Amino acid sequence: MRRQEVANLDLLRRQAMGAAHTLNNVFTALLGELTLLSDERKDDPVVEEAVNAVRSQLERCVKLVRTGLVRPRLPEPVEAEVDLGLLVSRCMRLLDGGLSRRIVVDSDVPDDSWVVRGDPAQLEILLLAVVHRMADLPVGGCAELTIGVGVGQGPDTVCLRFDLAADELEADARQRLVDPALAEHEVQAATLEAVHEIADHHGTHLQTERTADHSLRVSVAFPRLAD
Repeated sequence: MRRQEVANLDLLRRQAMGAAHTLNNVFTALLGELTLLSDERKDDPVVEEAVNAVRSQLERCVKLVRTGLVRPRLPEPVEAEVDLGLLVSRCMRLLDGGLSRRIVVDSDVPDDSWVVRGDPAQLEILLLAVVHRMADLPVGGCAELTIGVGVGQGPDTVCLRFDLAADELEADARQRLVDPALAEHEVQAATLEAVHEIADHHGTHLQTERTADHSLRVSVAFPRLAD
C-alpha cells in the first residue's frame, strides 16, 4: 500500500502542476486586465475601490495556487464492477492539460460494456501511472498516445491498451517503461512497483511489445464480466 500511496501522490503532483499552471495563467491575465481598467478609470474612486478589492482576492488566489499543499489519502481497497471504458473517459479529463504539449493523448473505446471486477481507485492509479510513464519516455519531436479498450485474446477478456507512436524511441524504451530498476528516481521507481503490485492484485500483468508500425504498446488483460 505504501507504494500505491507514493504513486497516488506523484499522480496528484502531476495533475496539480497542470491545473496550477492553467489557474496561474488565468489569474495573471485577470490581474493584467484589472491594471488596465484601473489606469483607464483612475479618476473614479468607486471603480478604483472595486478594482483593489478584486485584485487583493486574485492575488490571494495566485499565492494559494503557487504554494498550496495537497494531503491525499487512498480509500480502503474495495472490489467492485468497473467499466474500463468509463474509467478511460474519466482519466482523459484528469489528463487534460497535465502532460507535455509534445504528447497528444486520444482514446479509442468502442461503444460497449467493458466491465471487469477490481478496485476502482487502484485501476485509476494504474491507468494514469502508465500514461505518465509513457509520456516521460524520450521521444523525437511529437508523439501520440492512445488509450484503448477492447476484446483481449478471447471473448471473455477485456484488454486495456496504451499505444505510443513517436518518430524516435530509444532502443531500451520497452524495458525502461516497466522496469523499476531503470527508473530515473525513487518516486518513479516506487510508482512502477505500485503498478506491478496493482496488476498482481488483479491477477494480471503488464505486457509490452513493439507493434507492426513500430509503436510501443502496453496492454493489461482482465476477465470480462457477463452483462
